[in-house]
Amino acid sequence: MHQARYALLSGRHVLALCHDVDGLYGDPAPHPRLRHELRGCEPRGELARAVTQAIVEGTAPLGTLDVETPDGPWRFTAVRVLDARGDVVTIEAAGPPRRLHGGAPGAVPCAHLIPLPAPDPLPTEVTFLGCSPRGALRDALATGTPDFEELRYRVLRDSGSHAHEGAAGPVTGWDAARGHHGLLDLTVAFPRTGLIPAPTREVWDLFHDHRGPTEPGTWRRFTGAARAVWRHEAGLRSYDLPEPDPGATYPLDGRGITDEDGLVCALTEAVHGPGLAYPFGSPRALGAELSGCTLIWRHADIARACLGVTPLRTEPRPATFREWVDGLRAEGVRVVLD
Repeated sequence: MHQARYALLSGRHVLALCHDVDGLYGDPAPHPRLRHELRGCEPRGELARAVTQAIVEGTAPLGTLDVETPDGPWRFTAVRVLDARGDVVTIEAAGPPRRLHGGAPGAVPCAHLIPLPAPDPLPTEVTFLGCSPRGALRDALATGTPDFEELRYRVLRDSGSHAHEGAAGPVTGWDAARGHHGLLDLTVAFPRTGLIPAPTREVWDLFHDHRGPTEPGTWRRFTGAARAVWRHEAGLRSYDLPEPDPGATYPLDGRGITDEDGLVCALTEAVHGPGLAYPFGSPRALGAELSGCTLIWRHADIARACLGVTPLRTEPRPATFREWVDGLRAEGVRVVLD
């Protein structure tokens, strides 16, 4: 068997090592929005308006909702009102409520917050190819009764460590593997919300072995979540980087610096070469690492237009271009904007 790329597990026990996979990489289904009943509720203000709209139109957007219960104040975000009957208001929100500390002026008084079950999207079939079952799974397959309610899977690196772990679902079928004598293809009922976007696989493939990417600027091909995965994988290789040469000048290629991940990747590449990323990312921390050096920041207008602007609502707020420049300079880095 070739080097295994995937492992199937039950708890901490590896039940199979697999050569490849079919169906794992694709657009994940969005996670169901969480629903709650607000019982013993006294709608007022924006909630009263949304309740009236929901009664007429079926649902109504609300936004942020603060609720005061006997247990204290709670905050829901991205709220939509679904129904209202008597003193019970049904809402859906982006996630579970967050407890507020220090009070919530204007919070709506309610007696109880009751979470409602959320329907899971129907699973999809994912087949792990060229698998070598072991232990309890091998015995169960031999008798035709793989009694494992839920398996997990890992995406393996060449070193044997794993880049990712997630829920795989129960085994629903198996067959002899094509091109792999004595091995099996195992099909599972995989949660659609757990599918992996294709660009993430491309990043994992680039970092699969010990060499990693060697072409400068490869990180620019990736955006959003895939770029964050790149930075994570590169950061794992970057804990023992040598200190920069005192007084050295480094050209910083600003093409593609549209977010913090891009800046950290570009800056580390400028100093140490491709496929690396400092495992820290605040302006002052990077400034302390490069104190005494000069950065010639080319195409700085791209970062000036993007850093700290998107996304607008994250916690903590991403640093702006000016905050990056000021933080680097405060730690003794000479920054020349080109």
